[in-house]
Amino acid sequence: GVTLATDAYGPIADNAGGIAEMAELEERVRDTTDALDALGNTTAATGKGFAIGSAVLTSLSLLAAFKDKAGLTIVDIGDPVVLSGALFGAMLPFLFAALTML
Repeated sequence: GVTLATDAYGPIADNAGGIAEMAELEERVRDTTDALDALGNTTAATGKGFAIGSAVLTSLSLLAAFKDKAGLTIVDIGDPVVLSGALFGAMLPFLFAALTML
């Protein structure tokens, strides 16, 4: 619930700023909504970090459940070297895609 609330705060504050601008309210109202919008951007960025961390933990638990159910003994996802390699390997396509945008 908290992650959803922090992620939803930014768009709500941004919409409030847009409504204040369209309603031609005083400049101080727009200044206040701009400050709230900046805070909303910060909370959204924080919420994204929690969401990404949650996704990593979920994927690790799914991998561990698959390993147990399939009876795999050759690959140990609990080994820190294997886990690091899996995470870095999954990250590489996104890194190279981002580098093409420079």
